[in-house]
Amino acid sequence: MSTSELDKYKVDHLFLLIGENPLPNYVAAKTLLEEGGKPYLVFTEHTDKPAKRLKEELGLSDQELVPLDNYQSNAHEIKERIRQKIKEIQSNFPDKKQFGLNYTGGTKAMAVHAYQALLHPDKEKSDIKLVPPPFLSYLDSSSLKMLIDQEKDHPIPCDISKESLELSLEKLFRLHGLSLSKVPKIHVTLPELVEAIVKNNLAWREWCKNQLYIEGRQKEEVERVQTKLEIQDKETNENQNNLVTEIYFKFGEWKNATNLRDLSLPIHELPKEITYVLEKYNFLDCNGNLSIQTIEESLQQIEDKKRIPKPKKNKDYPKEICKWLEGIWLEDYVLQQLKKIEIECLININDIGMSFDFPEKADIAFFEFDVAFLRGYQLFAISCTTDNTENLCKSKLFEAYRRARLMGGDEARIALVCYSDKPNKIKQSFRSQINDSKVRVFGSQDITDLSEKLKAWIQEVDA
Repeated sequence: MSTSELDKYKVDHLFLLIGENPLPNYVAAKTLLEEGGKPYLVFTEHTDKPAKRLKEELGLSDQELVPLDNYQSNAHEIKERIRQKIKEIQSNFPDKKQFGLNYTGGTKAMAVHAYQALLHPDKEKSDIKLVPPPFLSYLDSSSLKMLIDQEKDHPIPCDISKESLELSLEKLFRLHGLSLSKVPKIHVTLPELVEAIVKNNLAWREWCKNQLYIEGRQKEEVERVQTKLEIQDKETNENQNNLVTEIYFKFGEWKNATNLRDLSLPIHELPKEITYVLEKYNFLDCNGNLSIQTIEESLQQIEDKKRIPKPKKNKDYPKEICKWLEGIWLEDYVLQQLKKIEIECLININDIGMSFDFPEKADIAFFEFDVAFLRGYQLFAISCTTDNTENLCKSKLFEAYRRARLMGGDEARIALVCYSDKPNKIKQSFRSQINDSKVRVFGSQDITDLSEKLKAWIQEVDA
C-alpha cells in the first residue's frame, strides 16, 4: 500500500501504549499523526524511562503524558485515566476531533482496556462514541507494516515510508538511553590492505598468531618442562642424553604503548600481495619489517577517513593499531561489502555504520554488535570475528541477537560473520535454542563473495 493510503488514517490525537522498547511507539508517532497532531504516552512505573526518552525525542510536554503508575493491569484505572485525557483534549482542541490508538506496546491488559476507552469514552453512557470513530492500529513485526483495524474485516496493512521516520542509528541509540561520543564510522579503513588480507587470509592469520600475538602481548611464564632427548654422537656412535627445556607462557593484554612502538615484526612469510600494500602505505621500517611506530606515523599522511580511528586517549593508539591488524579489519570488510550493495543494487539500505563510541560512563556492554544499518525502521546488526572456534562464535551470535532484539524489537535481523568452516553447525546450535529462521551465520567459505551472501540475506526479509 502506498504512503498516500496511510495518510487516510492519520489522526490529531494518538494514544501510544509504552512498552520496554520505545521504537514501535516512535514509528507510530512519526507515521500516524497529522501535521500539528499530538501523541499521548500511556505508561507505567515500569516503562517510565522509555516514556521519558520518547517525550524528549518527540519534543513533548507533561500535558502529553498519561501515567498509570503501577496500575498496568487495573481495568478501572486504565480506562478512567484515558477517558479523562480524552475529555481534556476535547475541551482544549474542540476543532481537532480525530483520535487514534496504537497498541503495539504496553501490556495486553493495557491494550484491551485502552481499546475500550477509545470505543466508549463515557463511562456512564456507553452509547456515546467518538465522532469520527477512532483509528486503532498495530505495528506488525512480521510484515513490517502498520495494520489499521476494521470493525468487521481483516486489518488494512499499510507500508511505512522511511522518509517520514527521520530515523538514524544515532537516534535509535538515544531512544534506548545511549548517546554517542562521536558519529559512527562510515568509511572503510585502509581498503587496499583489507582486500589483500581477505584474499590471503590464512597466511595473514598465521602471521598474526606467530608474530603480532606473541610479540605484542604481555606474557607470563607458567611452566617449564624438561625432557631427555637422546642424540647419537657421530664420532663415537654412542647415545648421549641431553636435557631440553620447554617453556610455556600465558598471554594477556597488549603491551604498553612504548613497548608496542618498539616492535619490528618480520614479514617475509607474508604473500607479496600483502607486503606490497604494506610498503605502499609506508608501514615498514628501515629493516623492511612491519613497525607499529612507523604505522602510527604514516597514518598521519593518509586521508583522515581511511585511517585506523584514534581512541580518546592518544597513548592507546598503538594498541588500537594492533587490534585492527589482528581482527577489526574484518568489520571494515563487512562495511565495505555493505557499501558495495548500497551503490550497486536497488536494495534500500540507509545509515550504515561501525565503531560505535560511547562515553566512558555509558553502559557500553549494552551494545554488542560491530556493524549495523537500517532499512526504514528495521535494524540489521552484524557481529564479526576472525575466530573459527565454535564456542566463541556462538557466544558472539547469542550476545548480538540479545542486544539487537532489545534495540530493534522483533523486527531486528542479526548475522554473524566469522572464519568457522562449519557455519551451519553454529546456526543449528543457535536455532536449537532460539527458533529464528532469519538469523544467518557466514563462515570462511562465504567471505570472498560476502556482498552476494549479504544481499541474499537482506532480500530474504522482503520475501
